Amino acid sequence: MTKLVISSGDPAGVGPDICIKAFGLNQKLPYTPIILGDPNLFEERAKKYGFPIKIKEYNGQEESFLSRDSFWMTPFYLKRAVKAGIPDPMSASYMMEMLEFSISSIMKEEFNALITAPINKELINKAGIPFKGHTEVLADLSNTPKVLMMLVSKGLRVALASRHIPIKEVTDFITYDHLKECIQILNLSLKQRWLIKDPHIKVLGLNPHAGEGGFIGKEDKEIILPVIQNLNKKGLKITGPVSADTAFLPKNLKGVDAVLAMYHDQGLPVLKTQGFGYAVNITLGLPFIRTSVDHGTAYEIAGKSEVDESSLLAATEMANKISKRCKCD
Repeated sequence: MTKLVISSGDPAGVGPDICIKAFGLNQKLPYTPIILGDPNLFEERAKKYGFPIKIKEYNGQEESFLSRDSFWMTPFYLKRAVKAGIPDPMSASYMMEMLEFSISSIMKEEFNALITAPINKELINKAGIPFKGHTEVLADLSNTPKVLMMLVSKGLRVALASRHIPIKEVTDFITYDHLKECIQILNLSLKQRWLIKDPHIKVLGLNPHAGEGGFIGKEDKEIILPVIQNLNKKGLKITGPVSADTAFLPKNLKGVDAVLAMYHDQGLPVLKTQGFGYAVNITLGLPFIRTSVDHGTAYEIAGKSEVDESSLLAATEMANKISKRCKCD
């Protein structure tokens, strides 16, 4: 059995709800989830759903001492009450405290993996806390020089060479060295965490039709192609740059283990159209396993019956599987 730490995210969003719906029915799970959050808030939300959660405090017990019929939590108390669906900047420090604690705990190897529920970047920044996103904080607090964001759904793996930056900045962001490091991280992760002996990675072009040999932008020919050629000479199996408009056709994905997109909205619309609600966000390159849901805070349905816990369950199941098979040094 494995212990997974789950940061419950924005208390006004669906984070607490999906935790309750995923783990509140005393399911016989092949892992033990430890939830970070405010027990009072969780009890209030659970009563709304009529879920019989029995909250117990986790304070470092060994997995064998954790009863299977309890909802284990490490308490983080809010300074004031929060209503579902109404974001409050006062919650920003609460969210950051949970996230920082979870990273510190997993760095000490108290848990086998970290799973994060959604937070609101804009809200945290409005509260005066500089915050680019989960991925950047995970990298900073674990002293990891470079990480890679990848989403997985129904056998499709899509990694991103750039994440949450304006489109106008993408061209300058995609440099030879950066792209080379991204591909190397992706290749190593596929070997270590998915046990793929000889990964085949497809790299998308930056420009339409991968630049048309330089007629529609020079980046594909002058930056992306040389990186691929260099890495293939070193024994990696990389295809590209290929045109993004046909890259995801089923026949073009045969034998491909992962796709590297150049920017956020180049790769993720395809993946989320295929499996939104069941996709898992994974941060590659970290010295520990971190997965997350594929959706945001969804304030409009927080505290309501239509909240869907499927992505959280997919994220915890994947984290558990990877932790059991991971061949990380």
